[in-house]
Amino acid sequence: CYYDLLGVERNANDSELKKAYRKQALVWHPDKNHGNAEEATQVFAEIREAYETLSDPNERAWYDDHREQILRGDEYAATASASGGYAQNNPNASVSFTPTSVLMRYFSVSSFSGFDDSAKGFFAVYRSLFDTLRDEELQVVDAESEDRLDLIRNLSFGDAHTLYDEDEIDFYNFWTTFTTRKSFGWFDRYRLADADNRQIRRLMEKENRHLRDKAKREFVDAVQNLAAWLKRRDPRYKRYVEEKRQQQQQQEFNRKRRVLEQRAAAVDGAGSYVCQAWEEVDYTSVLDDLLGEDPETNYTEGAAVDGREQPSHSDSSADEDELFCAVCEKEFKSAAQKVNHEQSKKHQKAVRAFRREIQREEQLLAKTQ
Repeated sequence: CYYDLLGVERNANDSELKKAYRKQALVWHPDKNHGNAEEATQVFAEIREAYETLSDPNERAWYDDHREQILRGDEYAATASASGGYAQNNPNASVSFTPTSVLMRYFSVSSFSGFDDSAKGFFAVYRSLFDTLRDEELQVVDAESEDRLDLIRNLSFGDAHTLYDEDEIDFYNFWTTFTTRKSFGWFDRYRLADADNRQIRRLMEKENRHLRDKAKREFVDAVQNLAAWLKRRDPRYKRYVEEKRQQQQQQEFNRKRRVLEQRAAAVDGAGSYVCQAWEEVDYTSVLDDLLGEDPETNYTEGAAVDGREQPSHSDSSADEDELFCAVCEKEFKSAAQKVNHEQSKKHQKAVRAFRREIQREEQLLAKTQ
């Protein structure tokens, strides 16, 4: 029992679980048990498994619901097939079937020894179990109507060197969405031929169907959850997740570096900007001279005419991007105004601070690389 392993009550909270785990880990860690390393390694693995299961809300809920079945183990499995009355003589009982209670034994690190390909290792134990489940399904599958027959036949847990690829329909995709073709008729309690009348026959049939459906749900639920439990502990899947995490981290690093380079280029471009001679020309005066009007009496840039403010020519002709300071986030009405701003001490101080910020971010990115 996971609660007994950690020495906590069934209603223990996350803080109590963590405290109990640390206490037991200090006692059973292999480094502190040199004279009894083999037993300590096994117990320590079980303690860690207990904590990982109980600290996960979903796994803990499933464990609590099936705790009694897990603890009963093989003893319950030996009597399960003989508990239904008619099931003992039911011809359906000849179908190969791994009882749900037997599957419960495999929800524990104590069911294997080491993550290797040895006879009692992780890969050999679960490869044998799921090969058996696969072969049981092939006994009852209808070859003419089953469109995934080749997939089922080729299902294999593989070994320590098998690569994990989520883009393909793989072992875990099949078993975590598994549905059985077995009828579970061996769980029938009554033989319909023994019914005295039609009403009794219907009651017998209803009870048998209820027992079948219940056993089928428990079996499918156990297989799906065992596959999910196995996937979370599979070293190959863990390596795959870590590789994906590193790839995403590298992509994010590259994205941030591109942003920093663009921002740095904008700062450098702003600092080296030189005002062109044509930008100093007062086009308003030139236009007034061509029209033969006195600019001081008839038109002033930005002045109101008939009570309405007129837009300046420099505002409408200047490009918005060229009249914007990315560092100070300020917009200007003319290029000359922007040049004056860039020569100010306040702007130059902001540029130096911005460059220091970029350097710090680059250093942080380099550390996470």
